[in-house]
Order: sequence, then C-alpha cells, then structure tokens
Amino acid sequence: DQGQIKLLKLINDVSSIKATLQSNHTLKCVNVERITPSVLESGEEIKTHIDTATGINRNNGSDPNVAGRAKVIQTQLHSETRAVLCRLQGIDRSLYSEIDPLHLPEVLSLIAQRH
Repeated sequence: DQGQIKLLKLINDVSSIKATLQSNHTLKCVNVERITPSVLESGEEIKTHIDTATGINRNNGSDPNVAGRAKVIQTQLHSETRAVLCRLQGIDRSLYSEIDPLHLPEVLSLIAQRH
C-alpha cells in the first residue's frame, strides 16, 4: 500500500543518512491496518518497520536527536535491514557511497557503542 510506504518514509527515510536524521522522531504510535488482502505480506512487513521506527521514537522521546542517531545505527548501518527498507521505499543506491572517508572512524565508533 502506497500510503503505508509514504508513512514509513516519513518516520524513517533511508534514502540517505541525512534523510534519516531529518525523518520524524516525535511520532510515537501509529495504528496501521491492512485494507486489501493482496498486500497482506508486504503490508505486514511495512507495518513491522513502522512499529520499529515509532518504537525508537518512544524509547528516545525526550531527545529527537538521540532517536535520529538510533535510527541511523539500527537501519542505515545494519545492511540487511537497510536492504529491506530500500526495497520497500524504492531506493537503489549504496549507503557507503555517501560516507566521507574522514567520517569513517566516527561511524565505526557509533557502531561499537551500540554493539
């Protein structure tokens, strides 16, 4: 469903790290219902990612910047999750082409702090 995909992109846009950081980090709960059985499988997948993004917002609700960083770490820097989100959002480009090599130590530090 295109409406659910647009909602997912609003809450967690993975087209770039900057887009993820500028996504909505204040929306904490969304009730998404399936409308047509033909989108059952993809609808559930989209709903799961919407729930994950709003969960990150809820867990970091007092600081949207922290929520943005958490989304970058959990979605942009997790290659399998990013691949699924890119497919759902119709994005076809590599995250790593965006990272300035000078920032790589900071990116690795963020990953190490979370894992």
